[in-house]
Amino acid sequence: MIRSGLKVLLANCQDIEVVAEAGDAEAALPLVAECAPDIVLLDISLPGISGLECVRRIRRDHAAVRVILLTMHEDPRYLQEGVAAGAAGYVMKKAADDVLYQAIRSVQAGQLFLPACMAAELWQSGNGNDKGDAVQASRPLSEQETKVLTLIARGFSNAEIAAELLISVKTVETYKARLLEKLNVTKRSELVKYAIEQGLL
Repeated sequence: MIRSGLKVLLANCQDIEVVAEAGDAEAALPLVAECAPDIVLLDISLPGISGLECVRRIRRDHAAVRVILLTMHEDPRYLQEGVAAGAAGYVMKKAADDVLYQAIRSVQAGQLFLPACMAAELWQSGNGNDKGDAVQASRPLSEQETKVLTLIARGFSNAEIAAELLISVKTVETYKARLLEKLNVTKRSELVKYAIEQGLL
């Protein structure tokens, strides 16, 4: 019923086409490989392979495909886990139609889409920092490091960052390692948290 409702909503947009649908991750993953969609709308709560694991596999095997998570969960931990898995958008099922349209177009344009209230929760919760303190850089970030950080936070893969900045994938990995060291963090979601705090998104 939810999928049928989404198809009706998206049919109203001339610039959006639904190319496939599936009821679980096992069915969805082969369709992603076959149809090569620009965006996958994915529920976090799925039977079998979880939505978060599905995000990881999509981002691992199809780096150009962006994933928007649809969920009823307002707990910021789900948002943190989704961002860490590589999701580029997070939309509440109770949100208005135009929020979903905005999320799809924003993610297609290479932006990270998070509900404003939950984006605030992303850094207020600390995500591993015991007291919820803001992430602090031990040394200033260079201009190129800031560019790499921004693209990571927007959901770009290493290969996409390399193409965007005209550098090698190995160089991107070096920049990412420097960012993790300078910010004293270990997770992608913590890089996103810092990018939000600094107004980079």
